[in-house]
Amino acid sequence: MSTLKKQRIDLRLNENDKSLIEEAAAMTNQSISQFMVNTASQRAAEIIDQHRRLILSEESWNLVQDAINNPPEPNSRLKRAAKRLQQME
Repeated sequence: MSTLKKQRIDLRLNENDKSLIEEAAAMTNQSISQFMVNTASQRAAEIIDQHRRLILSEESWNLVQDAINNPPEPNSRLKRAAKRLQQME
């Protein structure tokens, strides 16, 4: 039987934040810990989702597609960088 290990996160809050969290937890019939874990987990998932997705306008998407389908010729800086990379390998 596997044992679920619980991890701790210690926080220091000012009085106003603590009161606000306690009130919100009570209003949602959750313990303070449940409220904080649920709220932080939801927000974390939103932030991760936002950072994993890239939303482009149609015009921007068309520019990306055009750059992929018709890449420009490498300029001298890119050629020098490629040469340095080959020398490092």
